[in-house]
Amino acid sequence: MKIGRLATAGLAFLLFFGPILAYASGRRGAPVENRPATDFSELSVSWDGFSTLSKFIGDRIPLRSRAIRSDGWIDQHVFQEDPAFGGGAVPRIIHGKDGYLFLNDDFEMACQSADVVSQLVRSVGDLATIINASGRRAIFTVAPNKTTLHSDFFPDGQGSLDCLNKYSSELWSGLSAANIDGYVDLKSALSDEMEETREPLYSRKDSHWDSAGSAAAAKAVINTLQPGLWDDSALQFRGVVDYIGDLTYLEGNPVVDQTPLYEVVRPEITAGTTEIWDAEDMTHIYRRYTNTGPPGSLITAKTVLMVDSFGVEAMARIIPYFADITFVHFDSLSPEALIAEFNKADAVWIMCVERAIGYRFRDAPVEFFYPYGAKEFLNTLDSQLEPKGAN
Repeated sequence: MKIGRLATAGLAFLLFFGPILAYASGRRGAPVENRPATDFSELSVSWDGFSTLSKFIGDRIPLRSRAIRSDGWIDQHVFQEDPAFGGGAVPRIIHGKDGYLFLNDDFEMACQSADVVSQLVRSVGDLATIINASGRRAIFTVAPNKTTLHSDFFPDGQGSLDCLNKYSSELWSGLSAANIDGYVDLKSALSDEMEETREPLYSRKDSHWDSAGSAAAAKAVINTLQPGLWDDSALQFRGVVDYIGDLTYLEGNPVVDQTPLYEVVRPEITAGTTEIWDAEDMTHIYRRYTNTGPPGSLITAKTVLMVDSFGVEAMARIIPYFADITFVHFDSLSPEALIAEFNKADAVWIMCVERAIGYRFRDAPVEFFYPYGAKEFLNTLDSQLEPKGAN
C-alpha cells in the first residue's frame, strides 16, 4: 500500500513538475496548434489576463506535444471519447462518419456570432464600397467551413447545430442579398463543383479544402476578374498523395491519410522573382509574386490578396493567373501598413474563412486584434486610401 502511494506521488510529481523542470533547463515547447503562440504583448492586467497567461505558459511548456498525444490516446482508447486536452475540456476535434474529422471551433464561433450577422454583412459591404470608391476593384470571398459543405459526415447526435445553422444560413443569404459590388459566392461555386464531380472538396483529416476545392474557388474569382481566363485543361491531376491533416495534429495523434492532388500547369507563363517578407513559415504570409506571359494570358491589375490559412492552401492555384499579386495574411500587417499596401494596388481581394468572419469583421474597438469591421478602421481607410491614379 505504501509502495502504491509512493508510486502515485512520484507520478504526480513528474506530471506536474517535469515540464517546469524541463523549461528551467532551457527546453521549450514546439507549437502543436494551427495558430501562433500567445505573445507576451497580449497579456493584460485584468480577469481575462489570467486566461491569456495560461495560454502564454501553456504554449511554451516543454513536452506539451507529448502530453497532448498521451492525453488524446487515453481519451480515445480508454474512455472512448473524442480527445480533449485538460480535465473537463470540450474536444477540439469531432469524429464524424467515414473517418471525417471536424473542427469544433466551427460550432463555437457560430454560437458566438449568430446574433451579429447583419452587422458583419454591413461591415463587409462598407469595406467593399470604400475600396471600389477609390477607383480600385474590390473582390470579397468567404471560404466555406468544412462543416458547411460536408455536414452529411457529421456524427449522429451532433450538438450545437442550432447555432451553426443560424449563423451559416444567415451569413450566406445575407451576403447574397446585400448586393455587395465584388462579392463572389464561393459556397455556390464549390457546391456546384461537388454536384458535378460527386467528390468531396475537403480532406478527411484536415480542416481545409483540398486542391480541387481551392481550384474551384480560384476559378470562380479568376473568371470574375477576367471572364474565360481560367482553363480547365491547365488543372492537371497528379495522383493521390499522403498528407497529415491539421486536425490530427490538434488532437495530438498525427495520422497519415491520402488526398487527390491537382496542379495548375501553364507552360506559357514565366515566373518572376518572388519577394518574401515573412518568416517563410507560411503562418503570417506576406509575399509578392510576378509572372509574364502572352497578351491576355494574365490578370494585369496589380492585386493584393488578404488571406488566412485557406488562402495559403489555394496559392498554387491562384498565382499562375496573375501578373502581379501580393499575399498578405490577416495577421501580418498593422492597419496602417495594410492601407499603404492597398494604395499600391489596382485590385483588393479579401478571402476569409466562414468561421472567422464573426471576429474579423465585428464592429469592435481598433484595439481589438482584428479591426476590419470597426467603424474607426473603416473611417481611417476611407480617409487614407488614395484615389487610384492620384500618384
